[in-house]
Amino acid sequence: MKKIFAVLMSLLITLSLAVGCSSKNNEKEVKEPVTVNVGAPDGLPAIAIAKLSQENPEVKEGYKVKYTLEATSDALSTDVMKEALDIAIVPSNMASIAYNKTSNYQIAGTVGMGSFYLVSSDKDVNGLNSSLKGKEVGNIGKGLTPDITVQALLKEQKVDSSTIKYNYSNEASDLVSLLATNKLSTGIVPEPALSGLLTKNTDLKVICGVNDTWKDVFKNENGYPQSTLIVKSSFAKENPEFVSSFIKTLDENIKYTNENPKEAGESAVKFGVNIKAPLLVKAIDRTNLKFIPIGDCKDDYTNYYNSLLSFNSKVLGGKVPDENIYYAEK
Repeated sequence: MKKIFAVLMSLLITLSLAVGCSSKNNEKEVKEPVTVNVGAPDGLPAIAIAKLSQENPEVKEGYKVKYTLEATSDALSTDVMKEALDIAIVPSNMASIAYNKTSNYQIAGTVGMGSFYLVSSDKDVNGLNSSLKGKEVGNIGKGLTPDITVQALLKEQKVDSSTIKYNYSNEASDLVSLLATNKLSTGIVPEPALSGLLTKNTDLKVICGVNDTWKDVFKNENGYPQSTLIVKSSFAKENPEFVSSFIKTLDENIKYTNENPKEAGESAVKFGVNIKAPLLVKAIDRTNLKFIPIGDCKDDYTNYYNSLLSFNSKVLGGKVPDENIYYAEK
């Protein structure tokens, strides 16, 4: 009897130890979710992820996404250069700079095509063409991409830019103020600032879109890439399935934004985007928010980057990036 009791006790102890070890092993198997840092600058790029930032849906099991809104493109650039972001929506020239300077960011696709528009109360102005000769035209960012894009269009049409008097503002809000108070009659203004401007000065008319003109002049389907989705190469290499899922989620979210501008505007305000929700409803048709995977828009980047290079190589980080800048989904 004593032997049987001893055997039973031995079995119980063994089972207890086995269960204990199993519990500890299970505890070790529970992994903390991988944190993914996603960033965008204030404005249209941030609108593309505003709803995601508020609802924070599960993109893929085992991952937690942290969305960051930066007040300026310069602040976002600092984050990218420090490689603090795994995924970001950036101005397209910044994608080139990030690749040339860090070799650790690649383009996954376009988030938005050009959203700048020529507006004027001058009846003689009929487009981004020779009708601008002798006129004073407002724009933002002398020597930067909004300026270079327009200059490239005029050059391609053999319009001498020296015959145009440019009035440059540092911010869209400054340009809007000049146009709203009739201190300027012609300007090139981005959405969503444009929609607000048109309510302040009803004499102004939208003459043409810079993106539409780019399509006509350079004979391409999409226009020029204004905002770009970049992914950190080292992160994507280790987490290809997450990146693929995020791209699909972003694409669906942009479609939702275009179809539901009122709700998207409310999400944008909650995210901290500097835009009044009702304004997005008016602006959405002209924002050109659309996700295009890089496999379908490489030529758009090549043409755009070559145009920028011919004016100012610094805006690209010194050179047109090589083919390795383009991310290939696994």
